[in-house]
Parts: sequence; C-alpha cells; structure tokens
Amino acid sequence: MTTATSAPHLAPGPKGAPLLGSLGPWKRNTAEFLLGLQRDHGEIVRMRLGPFLVHQVTEPEAVRRVLVENNGNYVRGPLYEQFGVVMGKGLLTTDGEFWRAHRRAVQPVFLKNAITDIIPNIIRATEEMLETWERKAAAGEPVDLMTDMLRLTLVTLSRSLFAYDIKPDSALLKTIVDDVVEVMFRRGTATEMLPSWVPTDRQRKILRIHRVFDRIVADVRRSYAETGEGPLIGLMERATDPATGEPWTDQQIKDELLTVYLAGHETTAVSLCWTLLSIAAHPGVQEELDAEIATVLGGGAPDARSAEGLTYTKMVVDESLRMHPPIWIFPRAAVEADALGGYDIEPGSSVLLSPLVSHHNPRHWDNPLAFDPYRFTPQAIRERPRMAYLPFGSGPRQCVGNFMALLELRIIVAMVNQRFRISRIPGTELRYGSPVISLRPLKDVMVTVTPRERSTGAPRPSRRTAPAACPHHP
Repeated sequence: MTTATSAPHLAPGPKGAPLLGSLGPWKRNTAEFLLGLQRDHGEIVRMRLGPFLVHQVTEPEAVRRVLVENNGNYVRGPLYEQFGVVMGKGLLTTDGEFWRAHRRAVQPVFLKNAITDIIPNIIRATEEMLETWERKAAAGEPVDLMTDMLRLTLVTLSRSLFAYDIKPDSALLKTIVDDVVEVMFRRGTATEMLPSWVPTDRQRKILRIHRVFDRIVADVRRSYAETGEGPLIGLMERATDPATGEPWTDQQIKDELLTVYLAGHETTAVSLCWTLLSIAAHPGVQEELDAEIATVLGGGAPDARSAEGLTYTKMVVDESLRMHPPIWIFPRAAVEADALGGYDIEPGSSVLLSPLVSHHNPRHWDNPLAFDPYRFTPQAIRERPRMAYLPFGSGPRQCVGNFMALLELRIIVAMVNQRFRISRIPGTELRYGSPVISLRPLKDVMVTVTPRERSTGAPRPSRRTAPAACPHHP
C-alpha cells in the first residue's frame, strides 16, 4: 500500500536530452511516448519535460492517493495555466474553496436522478442528425463523424442545461473549438513567449474566441432573463459566494458557462466517435448490440427505464472509454513532499495521471489492445482494482458530468444502431496522440452510413464473442 512514510527514492525513467529532457518524444507522439514509459519503466516513472520535473503515475494505489487520500496536496499546477487563457477561473482551472463553492452550486443539475430530464433533448437532437444522415445516404455522400458528433453533443448540452438552441452557431463553434484546442497547448515556438499585446496569430485567435463566446454567453443569459428556463444557467444566476453572500459576478458566470460548453460537449463527442467506430470494426459486437437493442427497445426510442436495460450497450460504451478515454491525460502539482509507491515526489513537481496508459496496463487488463466489452461484467469489475479504470477521474474532482455523458452515450449509440450501419471509408487513417484536450482522432473521420430495415422481430440469441485487436491504437 502506498503511504507518505514509505522509504523515498527516485523512480526510474528515461534519461532524456540535456535541458529538454524527454520533450522531443513527448511532442512527436505523446500517447506512444507515455505508453512506452509504462512498458519500459513501470507504473511510476520520473522524467524531465523541459523545465518541469514530472512523474507519470498509473499504479492504482498511487493514483488513489493522488486523487482521493491526499488530494489536497495535488493541485492543478502550471500545466493547467493555458486552460485559463480561454476558460478563465472555472471548475476546470481552479482549486480550494473557490472551486468547492462553484462545484456545490452546479452539482444538483448533474445528479443521477436529475439528468433523466434531458432524455427528450438527447432524442430530439439525435433524430435531427439521423434525418440528415438519411439524406446523405440517399445521395451517396459520406459523413464527417467527428464533426457530426461535436454538433450533436453541443446542441444537446445547450438545450438541456441552458434551454438555448445553439444549433445555428454550431458550424462557427466547430472552428472556434478547434482554435481553443490549439491555443491552450503551447508548442514551444518563439511567438508564444511574446507579451499578450503583440498581435500574433495566436493572440488574434484568442481574441476571436472571446468575441464569439461573449456574444453566446450574453444570448444565453438574455434568454434566461426572458423565459426563466434553463436549469444550469438558473443555478448560476442565483448562486452566491458562501463567504460574502454576494451573487456570482458576470465574469464568474461567463467562465463557468465556457467551461461547461467547451469541456462538456467535446469529451462526449470524442467518446461517441470512438464507440461507433469500434462497433463498426467488430461484427460480433455489432451482432450482440443489435440483439439487445431489438429486445429492449423493440424499435422505439429509449426512455429512462429502457435506457437502464441496455446493459450490453453500457458494456460496449465502457470498453470504448477504456480503449479511448476522452480526457486521457491530466496533470497535478505536488504542494508538499509525498511518496507514491515508495518513490519520492518533490514539492512543486508535477504528477501526470493518464487514463489511457492506466487502461492499457497489462497487469490489470489481459490483452489490453483487444476490444472486449465483457471486461465490464459485474464480476470482472469487482475483481479489478478500482483505480485501474478512471475515464472520468475519481475523488472530489471526478467529472461533474459523468452521469450525463454516460446516459447520452448509451442512448445515442442505441439510436444510431437502430437506424444505420457505419463503415469507415477505406484509406482513412485512425490515429491519436497529440497533446490536446481530448483524445480526438488526428484527422477527419469520414464514414458511410447505410440505412437499416427497422424491425421489432425476435433477435437471434446473443453470444459471447471472441475479442479482436482494436485497429485504432497509435
């Protein structure tokens, strides 16, 4: 068991280059580099990334100490500073009592018994998307899967939490979100070191991002003032500072709105993209999924009760989240000295947690490159260390929207598979690995969608399928 009193010594790790450390392989392919660290050096690895001393931690008890047992010692740290350029001081970027107060203020909307209210919005937005797929299929046109998933989750989130239809702005916001991803991660160029008042391309993008979101935030708040609708914006407008009793400032409301919009829809869209691609790549999984959907839904749309009955669908989603966790790296900074797995963690150093790497640890996942939903039977879950699987993090800072995301994933996957079969267009490459906010494919994902005959007939009995290697690994 990991304790702060274990005999401290330095963790193993790559030697790296003078001054730069391991920054070169990190920038070339971050995912491949981090997976290689675990393979070559173990579950706690020490390295230098330029000026930063970093430990990658995937050993489950050590992960638990960082996220749960000693979470107060591990704060956001310097690697999160760039997130504040766009998101300001919101749930994703703050610590301490400020963060706790804001988390308490918005939490009620995301509780498990509250999020079933969004099901009609999920169904409506998905049906709108599927109608456009019908037209594209009839015309023989391909579908840009990542773009459509981003639009779908953005529209669902906005209608559900803010009672605001952002669909007319969805095309513009796709380019804005791409800019957000770019500016939040430094590439080590000379122009990034210039003051913010210098009109570089990066600074122009930042200004454009804020202009667009300032207008959207104003529209959302105006809509709430006129209608009184929108559960999350309502909580924000009524929230007060627990110390002073003063209402949240305009800036605080804006920052939290941006955090929910940007972090909320992107991660669910990425999860949907990988889940649908994984189903398409595994015919046995597709067959079992079809059988369950036909039995549970009978050709109709999901509701709160039937969504809970989609147990195999949930297992497919869980396995996709294992293979392709949307938030695949997140750093912490140690405030005081600690020890993880017996290795010394210096104050001020960074701790890098990677669900992607943890989810491919062969000590806890047999044949980790294979796509096998049966890893998520109740018995298999009980037999595995809790912190071997953490697609939404854990502890006090576990993703506030995890129940909402899982409900969306289950319903949308079922509805898509009722209506279409998806096939990836040959010749398109599926890779990931760049240090961006989510585990997006590095290139556009173009697919063909083939309408299916709708049937409520009795399905063939489902059967356990042999897992196949997943073709999406970097």
